[in-house]
Amino acid sequence: MSKYLRVLIVFIISILILSCAGAPINIPEKYNLDNQLENVPKITNFHLNSWESVDTQSVILETNIGTYYLLVLNSRDDDLPFADTIHVDNPNAQIRPGYENVNGRVIYKIYKFKDYEQVKAIKAQLSGEKK
Repeated sequence: MSKYLRVLIVFIISILILSCAGAPINIPEKYNLDNQLENVPKITNFHLNSWESVDTQSVILETNIGTYYLLVLNSRDDDLPFADTIHVDNPNAQIRPGYENVNGRVIYKIYKFKDYEQVKAIKAQLSGEKK
């Protein structure tokens, strides 16, 4: 194989790898809740009390009594609605979008709920259920 052909193959492979790494994450529009919920940069002093899945790409966590968060994941997890348990990476007892993950899916966004009534309303909205 000629030297030029080898260089060309390495160049093509490099371009393919770089194009895949830079592909944008396509999050469905229904998860853009900035006008309805408080978008928070992180959850500190994280301690999981309970959780419930909303659908294949979001989960609600209760961290303290009455403190609820919606985690939107960067990709679908078709097993999430049927899971008995979840694993949330939380080094240093904090969770941040883009760094920590739920069941191997990177957290895209974190929203904080005002109260449980808001939890029920948003869950119904995202899952398509009637309130």
